[in-house]
Amino acid sequence: MISKMEDKKMHVVFDIGEYEPEVMDFLTLLDITSKSKASDEDIDDLAEEIKQKWWEDNKESFLGESSN
Repeated sequence: MISKMEDKKMHVVFDIGEYEPEVMDFLTLLDITSKSKASDEDIDDLAEEIKQKWWEDNKESFLGESSN
């Protein structure tokens, strides 16, 4: 693997035999999040909203309650 920093960019070159999908996923995540304009508070609020919705949709399967 060869890596080089140039200005505010990192260039990484590696043989496909060394390829790990998790590395590409992580690098993609870094690229996407570097372009985000969301604040930490925005992200936390969205995460909380998603968790609340998920719980409402799934709590019956955990608690055995009916949502009649």
